[in-house]
Order: sequence, then structure tokens, then C-alpha cells
Amino acid sequence: MPALDPERGIVVRRVPIRKEDAAEAEQSFRLYRTGELVRIEGSDSRGLLYGCLEWAERLARGAELADGEEIRRKPALRLRGIKFNLPYAPFDSGDPFVLNEKTCMDINFWKAYIDMLALNRYNCLSLWSEHPYHLMVVSPRFRDANPYSDSEIERNIRFFRELFRYAASRGIDVYLFTWNIRLTPEVARGLGLPEAVGDFGNMYDNLIHRVGYPLNRFRGESEIIRDYVREMVLQLLLTYPELKGLGTSASEWMDGSGYEREKWIVETYVEAIKQSGRDVPFIHRTNMQNAGKEIKDMVQTQFEPEQFHISWKYSNAHCYSHPEPQFEKLWGAWEGIDLEQTNILYTVRNDDVFTHRWGDPDYVRAYVKGMLKPYVKGFYWGADGYVWGTDFQHVDHGHKTWEYDFERHLFQFQLWGRLSYDPETSDEVWVHLLESHYGPVHAPLFLEGLRSASAVIPAINRLFWIDYDFQWHPESCLSEVSGFKTILDFVNGKAMPGINVMSVSAYAAAEHEKTSDKASAEGYETPVDIIGILRQAAEQSERTALRLSEELGELRCGHAACTLHDLYAYVEMARYYACKFEAALELNRFKLNGSVQHRLEAVSLLEQASSHWEKLGYYWSLHNKPYFMARVKRTFGYPYYLEEVKGDIALARQFEG
Repeated sequence: MPALDPERGIVVRRVPIRKEDAAEAEQSFRLYRTGELVRIEGSDSRGLLYGCLEWAERLARGAELADGEEIRRKPALRLRGIKFNLPYAPFDSGDPFVLNEKTCMDINFWKAYIDMLALNRYNCLSLWSEHPYHLMVVSPRFRDANPYSDSEIERNIRFFRELFRYAASRGIDVYLFTWNIRLTPEVARGLGLPEAVGDFGNMYDNLIHRVGYPLNRFRGESEIIRDYVREMVLQLLLTYPELKGLGTSASEWMDGSGYEREKWIVETYVEAIKQSGRDVPFIHRTNMQNAGKEIKDMVQTQFEPEQFHISWKYSNAHCYSHPEPQFEKLWGAWEGIDLEQTNILYTVRNDDVFTHRWGDPDYVRAYVKGMLKPYVKGFYWGADGYVWGTDFQHVDHGHKTWEYDFERHLFQFQLWGRLSYDPETSDEVWVHLLESHYGPVHAPLFLEGLRSASAVIPAINRLFWIDYDFQWHPESCLSEVSGFKTILDFVNGKAMPGINVMSVSAYAAAEHEKTSDKASAEGYETPVDIIGILRQAAEQSERTALRLSEELGELRCGHAACTLHDLYAYVEMARYYACKFEAALELNRFKLNGSVQHRLEAVSLLEQASSHWEKLGYYWSLHNKPYFMARVKRTFGYPYYLEEVKGDIALARQFEG
């Protein structure tokens, strides 16, 4: 006999779903109230989890259901994940990785992190490493290629099993991503190869590393490397049944034609999956390659349709730019791919802002809605150059009450997870979530301040666009390629392509030709518009920060004190970039018409910019320490670059166009 529902209380029940409706009902839930009885129904374990979390939060914020009221929810995006670059054989070197090595082998960190993900409706944790195998598995065939002792290997295996099992208990699927063919020097030596074969070096190695001929080609043609990688992937799948799936690419650090690279993927990853006897998802990254036909013909056919995914960098390295990036169209992303038969996952990269808190619900909502396309099954977001593990940036005294960086930046994580499940999540929810950091009185004000301050980085990126993280980090105005980005870089800067933003030089030319009004009428976002956005963001953020400074009193501590410093920093950052963009516009005008007054105005604006940079450095230094950045290869810390900022003034004085 079916169980009888009580007259009052809470009934949590999994509801049977017809097989043909399973995909549509996946991760969904229903809440409804009849008298004093609340029912929470879910289509699966995740649906039940999200339903229970929804009800608990409603009780906490006093938003109970009325008699007869019903709520139904289902995920906007099926896969909602995190891109987490591990500090072991990482993609790059720098303090974010070095200072998180111990943290990422601490199960207590992972339990706290995974709990946070589950609470915020994530269901995927993707772990990325150039070569994770020696840390996670061992094979008698290649024992010499593993530098760890038997006891160390056993300890590591116990650790990763506990991590994966804990994630599974919270509804989080773990995927492991690699950069395909990379080795470490120790592994190369253990395989009987020169250590240089394991040198990470530079992906464009044909003029740098040579083992008779280009290193990347040597790796791709080496039988022992191919056998080793296949065996390691096989051991991963056999050792960790909780590991949900695998991902890799056939581009970075691989040489040869599309056919040769995809053949290598088939002979290693695909063959290992077959040998394991497991039916696991495989995610094929497509960055830096154009081999759609080979992927479709050689790899995709090896999997059932629901088990094969293609991953694409949706905004390149800068998700905080425009909520509807157009690089798929601009770069012909799906040439040779049948989108009706292919699952697409977006890689959403925040390599824009690592220090200051970021949180604009409206931006993330628009971004998520832009990803809702028939062929897109989900996304994972994160950075290539940062790890939100130990908060190594913040000084260990004063108002710091947290241990981990994801706790400091919690609101950003909450936004991406919850809005990708339910894009219509309201401000009432955000205020409630922020109350744990700021209290019920001031949480609405902090939401207002964060929302306005978070317009700064996207505005900067739209007007000064460079594709990749090592080329451009807007929070610091730094680049690995050229160091501090000077006023001359901004004079010639390109706008973000494909979204109708007019660059500084193009706008100055339109002014000169008296067609700038036409550009505005045609819907272009102009430099004048973006300068206005930056100045408005500064004004609104400052107004909120001043009010909070007056009202907080003895509550100015912990996250409240820290976020207040962030808001004041954003005020100065916005004004610095507004002055710099305006100075670049004036120098372009000078170049076109020769009026010295434009150059004088540029000098004046850059003098103002220097003052704002000094203030930005002051607010940063109140609670942060410098660190060596992974991708930019520079020390982060505004006071370190004050001379370069002042150097812009001299460059403007000397500017001849």
C-alpha cells in the first residue's frame, strides 16, 4: 500500500518520471502547500536536493508558501560547473598555484568548497591539470615514470577517492581535463626519454625546444608516449569509479594535421575509455584548432550522442565584457560540426578580476540567457591564471574572518550557480544571501554598491579588447607581452569585436568626418558612452560607499569593512580608466586635426588619472598584499606601477601622432 501523507509537516518524495520525459524533468522540483502540509517533490536526487534547499531558504527569509501555492523549477542549463585549475602540473606558474599546493591536498578545503557549490546549484566540478596522472594513478607497466613512493601513491589515491565520493554525495559530477600530450621532466626520464621532452616550455616550440625536430611533433609521434597516456587514462577510469568524465583538446602543444591530432586522441583517450568498459562522457575542447570535420568523423562517432560534448571558449578569456559575445560567429566555431547532433559546453573564463569582489546579478542573468541555445547543454566558469583556494592576497589581520578565497568572493560564485539554474532569481534572494556577510540592515546597500561597481571591468574590456589572459588583465592594466599598458596602447586600442562597440580611434575619425552622430543613431556603443558608464559607476559606487561608511559604525568589520575598501577602490579604478580613455580620445583628435589644445587636454586628464591610480593603490594596500601573477608574469600591486602611470603624462606631452 502507498504511504499516507500526514496532515501537517513536510513530505519529501521522489516522483517517478516516464523515460521519454526524463531529460525534460532532470534536476527539477515542485513545492506545494496544502493546509499545514508542505510537499517537496523531485524528479531525481538533485531535484530533491534543490527543492529542500529552496524551502529552507524560503523559511529563513520569511517567504513561506500560502495554502494552495505551488512552485515549480527546472534548470535553465543542464550542466552548471566550475573550471578549477589544479596547482599540480598547472597550466602556468605563479603565486596562485604555488601558494595553493597544500590547500588543494586538504580534504577540509574541498569539503567546504563542494558544499558551497551544492548550495548554489552547481552540479559539475571540472579539475584541470597538464599532467595529473603521476599524482593520481600508477601502472606496473610504467612504474619508473611515477616519481612517488608506493606509500605516497596510496595516500594520494585515498585522498582523491574521498574527494570524488564527497562530491558525488553532494550531487557534483567531477570531470578531469588535461592539455593532451604534456609530460613532466620526471615522467619523461622514467619513460627513458630526455627530460627536455617533459619541459613545459612554450607551446610554439619549433624554434625553442628541439629533439631532432620540433618537440610537439616528437611527442605526437612517440609510441611510448602514446602508450603511456592511454595506460594512464585507463588507470584513472579503473581507479576512480566516481570520476564522471574526461576532457582534453587536440590543439595546444600538439603538432600535425587535424587528422593526425584526432587520430592521437582516438588512440589514447578513446581507446582507454573502451578498454575500461565504462560509459563515460567525453568533452573535446576546440580552442586553437579548426578540425571540425575530423572531430565529427573520427571522435564523435565513437560515442553515444549524449556522451560526447564539444567545449568552446565563449568569451575567450574575458567573461566580464559583454553578456552576448559573438566569437562563435566571428571565428567560425562550428564549421564541420552538426549542431543538431552535438552537445556544446561553454568555457566561461574570468581572467579579469581576482582581487576585488564582483557581483552584478543583471549582468550574469543576461549572460546566462545569452547561452540558452538549443545546442548548448551547459557551461563551467573559472580562470586559467587563478585559484580561489587559500586567500593569500589578503593580509592576515584586521577584518579578515575567512580562510578561503571563495568565501571572500562568495557572491560571484552564488550568482553564476543560481542564475544558471534559475535566471529569474530575484533581488530578494540576493539580499538574503548577502545578509550573512553584511547583516539585514546593510545587505541591500551592499548589493546596490556591488552592482554599480561591477559595471567597471566589463566597460573597460569592451573598449580595450585583447583576446587572451596573458595579453591583458584589466584589473591591473598589465600584460605579459608588454607590461603596463600605456596611453599609446589605448590610443591604438581595439574594441571588443562583433558587439557594435566603436573603438577610440574609429570614433575620433568619425568625429573628424562629422559622422559620429550617425554611429550613435545606428546603435553603436561609443567611447563617449563607455566613459559615461565608468563615471556613472564611480559616482554611484562612491555614493553608496559614503553612506555605508556613515551608517556601519561598529559593524564596520569582517566582510563589510573589506567590501567597503573594494567599493572605494572601484571608484578610483573607474575614474582612472575614464580619464585614460578620454585622454586617448583627445590624442586621436590631435593626430587628426593638429590642434595642440587636444594634447594639452590629454596631459591634464592623465594627471588626473595618476591621482586616481594613487588612491586606488591606497585602498588596495589597506588590506591586500602583492603577489606574482600566473598568466601576466608580473607582480600585482598598484603602487608598484605608479611611475609607469606617471610616464603616460610624459608620453602624452611628447605625442606627435
